[in-house]
Amino acid sequence: MPLPNNQEPSPDYMMLPQAVNQYLPPRLPEDPALRAAGGVWLERIEAALAAYAPDSPDNLLDLREAPPEAVKFLNETLGSGEVSALAFGTPDLQIEETVFTGLWRVRGEGVDYLEIGDVPAVLKARARAGVPPMPALENVPAEVVNAPHLLAEIHARARTFAETGAGHNFNLDLLPLTDADLGWLVKTLGEGAVVIVSSGYGACRIRSTHLGHVWWVQFSNAANALILNSIDIGLMPSVACAAADDIADSARRVRAVRSVYA
Repeated sequence: MPLPNNQEPSPDYMMLPQAVNQYLPPRLPEDPALRAAGGVWLERIEAALAAYAPDSPDNLLDLREAPPEAVKFLNETLGSGEVSALAFGTPDLQIEETVFTGLWRVRGEGVDYLEIGDVPAVLKARARAGVPPMPALENVPAEVVNAPHLLAEIHARARTFAETGAGHNFNLDLLPLTDADLGWLVKTLGEGAVVIVSSGYGACRIRSTHLGHVWWVQFSNAANALILNSIDIGLMPSVACAAADDIADSARRVRAVRSVYA
C-alpha cells in the first residue's frame, strides 16, 4: 500500500528477546528409594567437582556402575544445561551439559558417563581432523574470487596453531565475501565430526570442519537472525567451554542440593 505524501516509512526495530534462560534449582525426586540410591552419587559428584584438575582420571564417573534407581535419580536431578553436542564416530555420542556448569553427560551405544571439565575430551579428540589439500585454482568457479585467498590463510593459521598453540579468529562479516565465496568455503572446508549448540541469549552453533582445529561458529539473536559468522582456529571455541570458576561454583551448588536432600 503506498504511503501518503510526505510520510516517511517507520523504522524497523530488532525484535527483543521473549525469554532469557536462567538457572533453576533442580527438583529432587520425592521417592525415598530414589533418594537413597542417588545420594551416594551426588556425594561422589560433589567430591569430583571440588577436586577437579584438568586431565585427571577422577574427572570421569561411569554411570554403568550405578544401579537403575540411582540413574533415574540423576536423570531427574542433573537436568539439562545450555550446551549440547553430537560427536559422530564409533560410537556416535550425545553430549549434554547438566544444570551444573562443567558437569557433562556423555551417552552412546555402550557408553554412559559423567565428565567434569571445560568440555568433554571426546569433542576435542574427534575434532582433530586431517589436513585436506588446497583445491587447485583451476577448479575454482569463476564467481568465487576472495574465498581461495582466505582458505590459504586459514590453512596457514591452522599450521601455526599446530606448531605453536596460537589460535586465530576470522570474522567473516568483516571480509569482502560474496554468497558464492561463502558457499564455496562451506563446501571446501566440509563438515567435521563435532556439532555443538549453545543456547542462552540467542544461540550459538559450532561445527568442526575437515581441517583440524578449524571451527565454523555462528551466533544468532533471540529472533533467530544471524548476527556473527566466524571461523575459529584453536582446540575449542571458548563459547563452548566452562571456566574453572564455573566448575567450583557447581561444586558448591551440588553441596547445596545435597543439604536439601539430607
